[in-house]
Amino acid sequence: MNAPRLFLVVLVALGLAGVRSFAAADVPKGRVLEKVACVADPNQTYALYIPTTFDPARPMPLLLCFDPGARGKAPVERFQAAAEKFGWLVAGSNNSRNGPWEANAAAIQAMVKDLTAHLPIDSKRVYAAGLSGGARVACQLGMSGMLQGVISCSAAFAGSETPRKVPFLFFGTAGVTDFNYRELARVDRELEERRAVHRVVIFDGGHEWLPAPLALEALAWFELQAMRSGTRPKDPTWTAEQFGARRTAVPAEPVIERHRALRSLAADFKGLADTAALESEVATLGASREFKDALKAERSLERTEQSTIEDLLTAVNEGYVGSVRKRVTDLQMKAKGTGPERAMAVRVLQGVGSTCGEMAREALRANDYDAAAAVLEMVVLVRPERPQGHFDLARVRAQLGDRKAAMTALQQAVAVGFRDAARVKDEKAFDKLRSDPAFQALVGGMK
Repeated sequence: MNAPRLFLVVLVALGLAGVRSFAAADVPKGRVLEKVACVADPNQTYALYIPTTFDPARPMPLLLCFDPGARGKAPVERFQAAAEKFGWLVAGSNNSRNGPWEANAAAIQAMVKDLTAHLPIDSKRVYAAGLSGGARVACQLGMSGMLQGVISCSAAFAGSETPRKVPFLFFGTAGVTDFNYRELARVDRELEERRAVHRVVIFDGGHEWLPAPLALEALAWFELQAMRSGTRPKDPTWTAEQFGARRTAVPAEPVIERHRALRSLAADFKGLADTAALESEVATLGASREFKDALKAERSLERTEQSTIEDLLTAVNEGYVGSVRKRVTDLQMKAKGTGPERAMAVRVLQGVGSTCGEMAREALRANDYDAAAAVLEMVVLVRPERPQGHFDLARVRAQLGDRKAAMTALQQAVAVGFRDAARVKDEKAFDKLRSDPAFQALVGGMK
Protein backbone atom coordinates (compact mmCIF):
# COMPACT_ATOMS: atom_id res chain seq x y z
CA MET A 1 0.00 0.00 0.00
CA ASN A 2 1.47 3.39 -0.96
CA ALA A 3 1.56 6.38 1.39
CA PRO A 4 -1.41 8.31 -0.13
CA ARG A 5 -3.66 5.23 0.01
CA LEU A 6 -2.59 4.50 3.58
CA PHE A 7 -3.34 8.11 4.47
CA LEU A 8 -6.90 7.77 3.22
CA VAL A 9 -7.49 4.48 5.05
CA VAL A 10 -6.11 5.82 8.33
CA LEU A 11 -7.92 9.13 7.98
CA VAL A 12 -11.24 7.31 7.57
CA ALA A 13 -10.46 5.19 10.63
CA LEU A 14 -9.62 8.27 12.67
CA GLY A 15 -12.74 10.00 11.47
CA LEU A 16 -14.77 7.15 12.92
CA ALA A 17 -13.02 7.37 16.29
CA GLY A 18 -15.27 8.40 19.12
CA VAL A 19 -16.86 7.27 22.34
CA ARG A 20 -16.93 3.49 22.70
CA SER A 21 -19.50 1.39 24.46
CA PHE A 22 -17.34 -0.14 27.19
CA ALA A 23 -16.98 0.86 30.82
CA ALA A 24 -13.83 2.61 31.99
CA ALA A 25 -13.33 -0.19 34.52
CA ASP A 26 -12.85 -2.68 31.68
CA VAL A 27 -9.79 -0.84 30.33
CA PRO A 28 -6.33 -2.00 31.57
CA LYS A 29 -5.06 1.40 32.74
CA GLY A 30 -1.72 2.42 34.17
CA ARG A 31 0.45 -0.42 32.87
CA VAL A 32 2.20 -1.26 29.60
CA LEU A 33 0.53 -4.05 27.63
CA GLU A 34 3.34 -5.71 25.68
CA LYS A 35 1.31 -7.47 23.00
CA VAL A 36 -2.18 -6.45 21.95
CA ALA A 37 -3.35 -8.46 18.93
CA CYS A 38 -5.40 -6.65 16.29
CA VAL A 39 -8.88 -8.18 16.10
CA ALA A 40 -8.95 -8.08 12.29
CA ASP A 41 -5.44 -9.55 11.96
CA PRO A 42 -3.96 -11.27 15.06
CA ASN A 43 -0.56 -11.42 13.35
CA GLN A 44 -0.37 -7.66 13.76
CA THR A 45 0.31 -6.67 17.37
CA TYR A 46 1.29 -3.58 19.31
CA ALA A 47 2.31 -2.47 22.79
CA LEU A 48 -0.10 -0.09 24.48
CA TYR A 49 -0.26 2.29 27.40
CA ILE A 50 -3.55 3.76 28.65
CA PRO A 51 -3.21 6.39 31.40
CA THR A 52 -5.02 6.04 34.70
CA THR A 53 -7.00 9.19 33.86
CA PHE A 54 -8.68 7.40 30.95
CA ASP A 55 -12.30 8.40 30.41
CA PRO A 56 -14.25 6.63 27.62
CA ALA A 57 -16.33 9.78 27.15
CA ARG A 58 -13.29 11.98 26.44
CA PRO A 59 -11.30 11.73 23.19
CA MET A 60 -7.57 11.55 23.91
CA PRO A 61 -4.36 12.39 22.02
CA LEU A 62 -2.69 9.36 20.44
CA LEU A 63 1.02 8.74 19.91
CA LEU A 64 1.93 6.00 17.40
CA CYS A 65 5.47 4.63 17.82
CA PHE A 66 7.73 2.91 15.27
CA ASP A 67 10.90 1.12 16.35
CA PRO A 68 13.37 -0.06 13.66
CA GLY A 69 13.50 -3.49 15.27
CA ALA A 70 9.72 -3.90 15.77
CA ARG A 71 10.11 -3.54 19.54
CA GLY A 72 6.85 -1.79 20.36
CA LYS A 73 7.37 -1.99 24.10
CA ALA A 74 10.62 0.02 24.04
CA PRO A 75 9.16 3.38 22.96
CA VAL A 76 5.93 2.89 24.89
CA GLU A 77 7.96 2.54 28.09
CA ARG A 78 9.96 5.67 27.23
CA PHE A 79 6.75 7.67 26.87
CA GLN A 80 4.84 6.03 29.73
CA ALA A 81 5.49 8.72 32.36
CA ALA A 82 4.79 11.53 29.91
CA ALA A 83 1.59 9.85 28.70
CA GLU A 84 0.42 9.46 32.28
CA LYS A 85 1.15 13.10 33.08
CA PHE A 86 -0.62 14.54 30.04
CA GLY A 87 -3.31 11.92 29.47
CA TRP A 88 -2.15 10.45 26.17
CA LEU A 89 -2.62 7.01 24.61
CA VAL A 90 0.64 5.48 23.37
CA ALA A 91 0.88 2.52 20.99
CA GLY A 92 4.03 0.92 19.57
CA SER A 93 3.89 -1.46 16.62
CA ASN A 94 5.47 -4.90 17.06
CA ASN A 95 5.51 -5.38 13.27
CA SER A 96 6.77 -2.12 11.80
CA ARG A 97 10.55 -2.28 11.31
CA ASN A 98 13.33 -1.18 8.98
CA GLY A 99 12.39 -2.56 5.60
CA PRO A 100 9.89 -2.24 2.74
CA TRP A 101 7.22 0.46 3.05
CA GLU A 102 4.46 -2.04 2.23
CA ALA A 103 5.06 -4.02 5.42
CA ASN A 104 5.09 -0.84 7.49
CA ALA A 105 1.89 0.36 5.80
CA ALA A 106 0.13 -2.88 6.69
CA ALA A 107 1.28 -2.58 10.32
CA ILE A 108 0.15 1.05 10.57
CA GLN A 109 -3.23 0.37 9.00
CA ALA A 110 -3.93 -2.61 11.26
CA MET A 111 -2.82 -0.82 14.43
CA VAL A 112 -4.80 2.37 13.76
CA LYS A 113 -7.96 0.48 12.82
CA ASP A 114 -7.75 -1.57 15.98
CA LEU A 115 -7.09 1.42 18.22
CA THR A 116 -9.94 3.45 16.76
CA ALA A 117 -12.29 0.49 17.12
CA HIS A 118 -11.76 0.32 20.88
CA LEU A 119 -10.52 3.67 22.20
CA PRO A 120 -11.74 7.28 22.02
CA ILE A 121 -9.11 9.14 19.98
CA ASP A 122 -8.98 12.86 19.29
CA SER A 123 -8.57 12.85 15.51
CA LYS A 124 -7.12 16.38 15.64
CA ARG A 125 -4.35 15.27 17.96
CA VAL A 126 -2.69 12.22 16.45
CA TYR A 127 1.11 12.14 16.58
CA ALA A 128 3.88 9.68 15.75
CA ALA A 129 7.34 8.93 17.10
CA GLY A 130 10.09 6.89 15.52
CA LEU A 131 13.71 5.88 15.96
CA SER A 132 16.13 5.78 13.02
CA GLY A 133 14.26 4.09 10.16
CA GLY A 134 11.13 4.33 12.29
CA ALA A 135 11.62 8.11 12.39
CA ARG A 136 11.54 8.15 8.58
CA VAL A 137 8.29 6.15 8.69
CA ALA A 138 6.80 8.67 11.14
CA CYS A 139 7.91 11.62 9.01
CA GLN A 140 6.49 9.99 5.88
CA LEU A 141 3.14 9.67 7.63
CA GLY A 142 3.44 13.28 8.69
CA MET A 143 4.09 14.39 5.12
CA SER A 144 0.88 12.60 4.11
CA GLY A 145 -1.04 15.04 6.27
CA MET A 146 -2.52 12.66 8.85
CA LEU A 147 -0.44 13.79 11.84
CA GLN A 148 -0.35 16.86 14.01
CA GLY A 149 3.26 16.26 14.94
CA VAL A 150 6.25 13.89 14.87
CA ILE A 151 8.95 13.03 17.42
CA SER A 152 11.86 12.12 15.18
CA CYS A 153 14.70 10.32 16.97
CA SER A 154 18.12 9.79 15.35
CA ALA A 155 16.87 10.37 11.78
CA ALA A 156 14.36 12.51 9.93
CA PHE A 157 12.92 12.66 6.45
CA ALA A 158 13.07 9.99 3.73
CA GLY A 159 16.19 10.31 1.64
CA SER A 160 17.67 12.55 4.36
CA GLU A 161 16.23 15.56 2.51
CA THR A 162 14.19 18.21 4.31
CA PRO A 163 11.05 19.09 2.30
CA ARG A 164 10.41 22.71 1.36
CA LYS A 165 7.17 22.59 3.32
CA VAL A 166 6.61 20.48 6.44
CA PRO A 167 2.89 20.22 7.33
CA PHE A 168 3.39 18.99 10.90
CA LEU A 169 5.08 19.97 14.15
CA PHE A 170 8.61 18.54 14.25
CA PHE A 171 10.36 17.58 17.49
CA GLY A 172 13.74 16.02 16.72
CA THR A 173 16.31 14.40 19.00
CA ALA A 174 19.78 12.93 18.64
CA GLY A 175 22.53 11.85 20.99
CA VAL A 176 25.78 13.79 20.86
CA THR A 177 27.55 10.57 19.72
CA ASP A 178 24.73 9.54 17.38
CA PHE A 179 26.02 8.89 13.87
CA ASN A 180 22.94 10.78 12.61
CA TYR A 181 23.70 13.76 14.86
CA ARG A 182 24.79 15.88 11.89
CA GLU A 183 21.54 15.09 10.06
CA LEU A 184 19.41 16.39 12.93
CA ALA A 185 21.63 19.48 13.29
CA ARG A 186 21.17 20.19 9.58
CA VAL A 187 17.42 19.62 9.76
CA ASP A 188 17.26 22.09 12.64
CA ARG A 189 18.93 24.76 10.49
CA GLU A 190 16.81 24.00 7.44
CA LEU A 191 13.52 24.06 9.35
CA GLU A 192 14.59 27.36 10.90
CA GLU A 193 15.18 28.75 7.40
CA ARG A 194 11.75 27.50 6.31
CA ARG A 195 10.13 29.04 9.42
CA ALA A 196 8.62 25.64 10.24
CA VAL A 197 7.40 25.04 13.79
CA HIS A 198 10.04 22.77 15.24
CA ARG A 199 12.41 22.00 18.08
CA VAL A 200 15.57 19.86 17.96
CA VAL A 201 17.21 18.69 21.20
CA ILE A 202 20.64 17.09 21.47
CA PHE A 203 21.18 14.92 24.55
CA ASP A 204 24.09 13.05 26.07
CA GLY A 205 23.67 9.69 24.34
CA GLY A 206 23.96 7.81 21.09
CA HIS A 207 21.72 6.34 18.39
CA GLU A 208 18.72 5.60 20.59
CA TRP A 209 15.22 6.51 21.67
CA LEU A 210 15.06 9.79 23.54
CA PRO A 211 15.39 9.45 27.34
CA ALA A 212 12.17 9.45 29.40
CA PRO A 213 12.75 13.01 30.77
CA LEU A 214 13.11 14.27 27.20
CA ALA A 215 9.96 12.36 26.22
CA LEU A 216 8.20 14.41 28.89
CA GLU A 217 9.57 17.59 27.29
CA ALA A 218 8.41 16.45 23.87
CA LEU A 219 4.81 15.87 24.93
CA ALA A 220 4.85 19.13 26.92
CA TRP A 221 5.97 20.92 23.75
CA PHE A 222 3.07 19.41 21.80
CA GLU A 223 0.69 20.44 24.57
CA LEU A 224 2.05 23.98 24.29
CA GLN A 225 1.60 23.99 20.51
CA ALA A 226 -1.96 22.67 20.95
CA MET A 227 -2.70 25.72 23.10
CA ARG A 228 -1.23 27.98 20.42
CA SER A 229 -3.38 26.41 17.71
CA GLY A 230 -6.57 26.21 19.78
CA THR A 231 -6.86 22.42 19.82
CA ARG A 232 -6.44 22.58 23.59
CA PRO A 233 -7.71 25.33 25.93
CA LYS A 234 -5.01 27.75 27.11
CA ASP A 235 -3.70 27.28 30.64
CA PRO A 236 -1.78 30.43 31.68
CA THR A 237 -0.55 28.93 34.96
CA TRP A 238 0.86 25.82 33.30
CA THR A 239 2.34 27.90 30.47
CA ALA A 240 4.12 30.16 32.96
CA GLU A 241 5.55 27.12 34.75
CA GLN A 242 6.80 25.66 31.48
CA PHE A 243 8.30 28.98 30.44
CA GLY A 244 10.10 29.33 33.75
CA ALA A 245 11.47 25.78 33.63
CA ARG A 246 12.74 26.19 30.06
CA ARG A 247 14.24 29.60 30.87
CA THR A 248 16.11 28.18 33.87
CA ALA A 249 17.48 25.32 31.74
CA VAL A 250 19.09 27.64 29.15
CA PRO A 251 22.86 27.06 29.36
CA ALA A 252 25.13 30.00 30.12
CA GLU A 253 27.71 28.63 27.69
CA PRO A 254 28.92 27.71 25.16
CA VAL A 255 27.57 30.73 23.34
CA ILE A 256 26.27 28.74 20.38
CA GLU A 257 24.17 26.48 22.62
CA ARG A 258 22.85 29.46 24.59
CA HIS A 259 21.83 31.18 21.36
CA ARG A 260 19.96 28.11 20.10
CA ALA A 261 18.19 27.51 23.39
CA LEU A 262 17.06 31.14 23.67
CA ARG A 263 15.95 31.23 20.04
CA SER A 264 13.88 28.07 20.50
CA LEU A 265 12.40 29.36 23.75
CA ALA A 266 11.34 32.66 22.20
CA ALA A 267 9.78 30.92 19.20
CA ASP A 268 7.85 28.41 21.32
CA PHE A 269 6.35 30.92 23.75
CA LYS A 270 5.81 33.93 21.52
CA GLY A 271 2.23 35.07 22.08
CA LEU A 272 1.92 33.01 25.25
CA ALA A 273 4.55 34.83 27.35
CA ASP A 274 6.63 37.99 27.20
CA THR A 275 9.52 37.03 24.89
CA ALA A 276 10.79 40.52 24.00
CA ALA A 277 13.88 40.29 26.22
CA LEU A 278 14.70 36.83 24.84
CA GLU A 279 14.44 38.02 21.24
CA SER A 280 16.72 40.95 22.03
CA GLU A 281 19.35 38.69 23.57
CA VAL A 282 19.14 36.29 20.62
CA ALA A 283 19.83 39.19 18.24
CA THR A 284 22.72 40.46 20.36
CA LEU A 285 24.34 37.05 20.67
CA GLY A 286 23.88 36.32 16.97
CA ALA A 287 25.74 39.52 16.06
CA SER A 288 28.63 38.90 18.46
CA ARG A 289 32.12 37.90 17.31
CA GLU A 290 32.16 35.07 19.84
CA PHE A 291 29.05 33.51 18.31
CA LYS A 292 30.29 33.93 14.74
CA ASP A 293 33.64 32.34 15.57
CA ALA A 294 31.90 29.44 17.34
CA LEU A 295 29.60 28.90 14.37
CA LYS A 296 32.58 28.93 12.00
CA ALA A 297 34.39 26.35 14.14
CA GLU A 298 31.30 24.15 14.25
CA ARG A 299 30.94 24.20 10.46
CA SER A 300 34.63 23.38 10.09
CA LEU A 301 34.28 20.36 12.39
CA GLU A 302 31.26 19.20 10.37
CA ARG A 303 33.31 19.33 7.16
CA THR A 304 36.14 17.43 8.81
CA GLU A 305 33.72 14.77 10.01
CA GLN A 306 32.20 14.36 6.55
CA SER A 307 35.57 14.07 4.82
CA THR A 308 36.75 11.55 7.42
CA ILE A 309 33.67 9.39 6.78
CA GLU A 310 34.17 9.60 3.01
CA ASP A 311 37.86 8.70 3.23
CA LEU A 312 37.20 5.74 5.51
CA LEU A 313 34.35 4.42 3.34
CA THR A 314 36.58 4.74 0.25
CA ALA A 315 39.23 2.63 1.97
CA VAL A 316 36.54 0.09 2.93
CA ASN A 317 35.17 -0.12 -0.61
CA GLU A 318 38.63 -0.50 -2.08
CA GLY A 319 39.50 -3.22 0.40
CA TYR A 320 42.50 -1.39 1.84
CA VAL A 321 42.61 -3.29 5.13
CA GLY A 322 45.82 -1.66 6.33
CA SER A 323 44.49 1.82 5.69
CA VAL A 324 41.18 1.03 7.40
CA ARG A 325 43.00 -0.40 10.42
CA LYS A 326 45.23 2.68 10.69
CA ARG A 327 42.33 5.13 10.42
CA VAL A 328 40.21 3.16 12.87
CA THR A 329 43.05 3.01 15.41
CA ASP A 330 43.42 6.79 15.21
CA LEU A 331 39.67 7.31 15.65
CA GLN A 332 39.54 4.87 18.56
CA MET A 333 42.25 6.87 20.32
CA LYS A 334 40.27 10.09 19.80
CA ALA A 335 37.12 8.35 21.03
CA LYS A 336 38.84 7.85 24.39
CA GLY A 337 39.42 11.57 24.77
CA THR A 338 37.04 14.40 25.58
CA GLY A 339 35.23 17.24 23.88
CA PRO A 340 33.94 17.66 20.30
CA GLU A 341 36.69 15.52 18.73
CA ARG A 342 35.75 12.56 20.92
CA ALA A 343 32.09 12.82 19.93
CA MET A 344 33.05 13.18 16.28
CA ALA A 345 35.28 10.08 16.38
CA VAL A 346 32.50 7.98 17.95
CA ARG A 347 30.00 9.20 15.34
CA VAL A 348 32.36 8.38 12.47
CA LEU A 349 33.05 4.87 13.72
CA GLN A 350 29.37 4.15 14.34
CA GLY A 351 28.26 5.70 11.06
CA VAL A 352 30.78 3.83 8.93
CA GLY A 353 30.00 0.63 10.82
CA SER A 354 26.28 1.11 10.14
CA THR A 355 26.90 1.79 6.43
CA CYS A 356 29.10 -1.30 6.13
CA GLY A 357 26.45 -3.35 7.91
CA GLU A 358 23.87 -2.31 5.34
CA MET A 359 26.29 -3.13 2.50
CA ALA A 360 26.73 -6.61 4.00
CA ARG A 361 22.96 -7.10 4.26
CA GLU A 362 22.55 -6.14 0.60
CA ALA A 363 25.22 -8.65 -0.38
CA LEU A 364 23.51 -11.35 1.69
CA ARG A 365 20.14 -10.60 0.09
CA ALA A 366 21.86 -11.24 -3.24
CA ASN A 367 23.46 -14.44 -1.84
CA ASP A 368 26.89 -12.96 -2.59
CA TYR A 369 28.71 -14.44 0.38
CA ASP A 370 32.19 -13.49 -0.81
CA ALA A 371 31.22 -9.82 -0.98
CA ALA A 372 29.43 -10.05 2.34
CA ALA A 373 32.47 -11.62 4.00
CA ALA A 374 34.76 -8.87 2.69
CA VAL A 375 32.50 -6.12 4.04
CA LEU A 376 31.94 -7.89 7.36
CA GLU A 377 35.70 -8.12 7.86
CA MET A 378 35.64 -4.33 7.67
CA VAL A 379 32.66 -4.14 10.03
CA VAL A 380 34.54 -5.96 12.79
CA LEU A 381 37.58 -3.75 12.20
CA VAL A 382 35.48 -0.58 12.58
CA ARG A 383 33.20 -1.79 15.39
CA PRO A 384 35.09 -4.63 17.15
CA GLU A 385 33.02 -4.14 20.31
CA ARG A 386 29.74 -5.15 18.64
CA PRO A 387 28.92 -8.90 18.86
CA GLN A 388 26.54 -8.85 15.87
CA GLY A 389 29.28 -8.11 13.34
CA HIS A 390 31.39 -11.06 14.51
CA PHE A 391 28.33 -13.35 14.55
CA ASP A 392 27.36 -12.34 11.00
CA LEU A 393 30.93 -12.90 9.84
CA ALA A 394 30.90 -16.36 11.44
CA ARG A 395 27.68 -17.24 9.58
CA VAL A 396 29.10 -16.08 6.25
CA ARG A 397 32.42 -17.84 6.73
CA ALA A 398 30.52 -21.03 7.59
CA GLN A 399 28.42 -20.64 4.43
CA LEU A 400 31.65 -20.37 2.43
CA GLY A 401 32.97 -23.57 4.04
CA ASP A 402 35.78 -21.93 6.00
CA ARG A 403 35.18 -23.72 9.30
CA LYS A 404 38.31 -22.38 11.00
CA ALA A 405 37.52 -18.74 10.19
CA ALA A 406 33.88 -19.28 11.19
CA MET A 407 34.90 -20.64 14.59
CA THR A 408 37.33 -17.77 15.14
CA ALA A 409 34.62 -15.20 14.35
CA LEU A 410 32.07 -16.98 16.56
CA GLN A 411 34.53 -17.16 19.45
CA GLN A 412 35.16 -13.44 19.06
CA ALA A 413 31.42 -12.76 19.08
CA VAL A 414 31.11 -14.58 22.41
CA ALA A 415 34.21 -12.81 23.76
CA VAL A 416 32.58 -9.39 23.23
CA GLY A 417 29.24 -10.36 24.67
CA PHE A 418 27.18 -12.59 22.33
CA ARG A 419 25.02 -14.84 24.53
CA ASP A 420 22.17 -16.08 22.34
CA ALA A 421 22.79 -19.84 22.44
CA ALA A 422 19.38 -20.57 20.89
CA ARG A 423 20.27 -18.49 17.85
CA VAL A 424 23.53 -20.36 17.39
CA LYS A 425 21.65 -23.63 17.74
CA ASP A 426 19.06 -22.67 15.10
CA GLU A 427 21.52 -21.23 12.58
CA LYS A 428 21.77 -23.76 9.71
CA ALA A 429 25.03 -22.26 8.51
CA PHE A 430 26.69 -23.81 11.56
CA ASP A 431 25.51 -27.38 10.83
CA LYS A 432 28.97 -28.46 9.67
CA LEU A 433 30.51 -27.13 12.87
CA ARG A 434 28.34 -28.98 15.34
CA SER A 435 30.60 -32.02 15.60
CA ASP A 436 33.61 -29.80 16.38
CA PRO A 437 34.49 -30.08 20.12
CA ALA A 438 35.44 -26.38 20.16
CA PHE A 439 31.98 -25.46 18.85
CA GLN A 440 30.29 -27.71 21.41
CA ALA A 441 32.36 -26.21 24.22
CA LEU A 442 31.53 -22.68 23.05
CA VAL A 443 27.77 -23.33 22.94
CA GLY A 444 27.93 -25.16 26.26
CA GLY A 445 29.66 -22.18 27.85
CA MET A 446 26.97 -19.84 26.49
CA LYS A 447 24.23 -21.90 28.12
